[in-house]
Amino acid sequence: MKLKSLLIGAVLAATSITSYAAGDSQNVNVALSGTPATGYSTHFGLDHLVVGTFTDVFTFSPSVGPSFLDVWVQTMSLGVNHDIDFYSADLNGHALTFTPNGGVESGWLNPTAISGPLVLTVSGMANTVTASYSGTLNVDPVPEPETYIMMLGGLGILSFIGRRRKKS
Repeated sequence: MKLKSLLIGAVLAATSITSYAAGDSQNVNVALSGTPATGYSTHFGLDHLVVGTFTDVFTFSPSVGPSFLDVWVQTMSLGVNHDIDFYSADLNGHALTFTPNGGVESGWLNPTAISGPLVLTVSGMANTVTASYSGTLNVDPVPEPETYIMMLGGLGILSFIGRRRKKS
């Protein structure tokens, strides 16, 4: 009976060690708020409840036309060993720039022209079982060429009206 209890205990210990070091990667779909004309914005984030490396993939919808995007990702902790250390992150292949690892870490992507489906991949290490990070994604639409033509046409009409009034 003691041997059976010891065997069960050893199996449980081995499985808990394996899950403790396995990491906690996730795939998340995030809806963007806004419209194509005004732009989109959203916040995102994840809690990692397992110590280890992770690679999280955020897919944002809907797909966007030609737009300028910026992204901000951040984690913070009271101690440097109780947070997330970011290894890398990219939005559609555009790498984010990160601060050095420490109690407060952040990464960002300056406004970059991107179109199509948006996929953000974040990789790092959760140093404790209660590590988390969050971020913001902003999308500003790039005006279509027709918008510039209409604006120039409107300015031309205003100039024409101004000249006629000046002559009178």
